Amino acid sequence: MAGKGSFCFTTIRAPSAYCLSIMSDSFKPTVLVAPNAFKDSLTAPQICDYFNSLLSGRYRVISLPAGDGGDGTAEIIASYFPLPRPVYFPAVDALERPVRGTYYRSGKTAIIELAGICGLKTLKIQEYDVLNANTTGVGKAVNHAVTNGVNEILLCVGGSASIDGGLGALTEMGLKITKSHDKYRNHIIDLKQIDPSDLKVKFKDVKFTILCDVENPLYGKTGAAYVFAPQKGASPQQVIQLDTYLKRYASLLTGYSNAAVAGLKYGGAAGGITTAFAVFLGARLISGSEYYLQVSGFEKHLRESHVVITGEGRIDRQSLYGKIPGVIADKCRQRHIPVIAVAGISEPGAEIFDRIFRLIDYAPCLQASIQQAQCYFPALCRDVKKYLDTLFR
Repeated sequence: MAGKGSFCFTTIRAPSAYCLSIMSDSFKPTVLVAPNAFKDSLTAPQICDYFNSLLSGRYRVISLPAGDGGDGTAEIIASYFPLPRPVYFPAVDALERPVRGTYYRSGKTAIIELAGICGLKTLKIQEYDVLNANTTGVGKAVNHAVTNGVNEILLCVGGSASIDGGLGALTEMGLKITKSHDKYRNHIIDLKQIDPSDLKVKFKDVKFTILCDVENPLYGKTGAAYVFAPQKGASPQQVIQLDTYLKRYASLLTGYSNAAVAGLKYGGAAGGITTAFAVFLGARLISGSEYYLQVSGFEKHLRESHVVITGEGRIDRQSLYGKIPGVIADKCRQRHIPVIAVAGISEPGAEIFDRIFRLIDYAPCLQASIQQAQCYFPALCRDVKKYLDTLFR
């Protein structure tokens, strides 16, 4: 393990094809910095600020903080809209406890983030409870926005705490349901009937777009329960039960949909809220990463850049499938632009990056690299600069 300030990185691909000899002292290579957040550690804007402070002078720096639907995405996406402003409203967390909620507004568009209102970040680990956690807080956000003149909702759904099929949000918004009992606050448990007539009338003139950070279907071995419920506190038995409830829910939804519900791409994101919003409200489900590239003008800035820095808290094989770092690396490879990844930790299998700099190599342990990231990240940044200096010597 390297000490603080040492030049440490994981070698992925030889940079010889990219090395440039700078003939003019006045030339400033352009570095595009486009990281995702390090979960529970560093925000994307913080990472951009570190690199901007260190590299400016020797390099021209373009900062494009990234978000793909998870924690912090709403604020980041809103920053690319004209005249965004935060809106505060009375909300509830994943266990329906009163909290102050925030969404962002630009004109008649509201950017709402599930994670910040009723996601896992609103709970302590010992409070994780898939039988009671729900998305009611999202429904309150949508109601507040539409009541105040919004006609377009951009919903970011990563980081959820529930597997409720979006029923918490939708019942708050006007969906009528019948259950066999009210023992749990997760309405998908023993759901019997649904009536979306009032809901559809209320939101018939509102456009919904949902930014998704995973492509999983609603149910099955790769669905919301089997893949994501364990990290939300579900026991093995609860995983099986939740998957059964989701399958039954899909059968109810099929009666209101002209398209197949079972294999809907992105349908299992955020416990299935995506499927229900698509069926009842005509929501468009899209990749959060691709939306970020579009709204930030990434392609335009990439054409001006000589090297790109991206990253997120964990770089692994999953990063290659729709996550911000993998999508950006693909874009860079198409243009033969070197791409550097910064991460908290990494695993083998991410050979699409020229270098990976890992925060764990600068901290005494994983916990310190997360909880005290701001102490160790400057040293990592300095080593990234040393590497850049070898590219542009």
